[in-house]
Amino acid sequence: MDESSVLKEKENLERERKGSLFVLILTIVVLLMHTVLFYPFANRAEPFVMGLPFSIFWTVLWICIEFVGLVVAYELEFKRR
Repeated sequence: MDESSVLKEKENLERERKGSLFVLILTIVVLLMHTVLFYPFANRAEPFVMGLPFSIFWTVLWICIEFVGLVVAYELEFKRR
């Protein structure tokens, strides 16, 4: 292996680590938003947001945020391969 391929492999490993850390932090944040810490704040039927009770809107919002975050992590990790 020449020096450039070794350097490229190190960059790929570093990018994978950063992507994995981002996904781990994102998952922890989303889980915290649905557990004992923050969900009682959102656990109410009123007000309605986009026709949904606030608690359902809160859940759908964080599912969408996690989806976008996972797409971003995928793009960052596999974009340069």
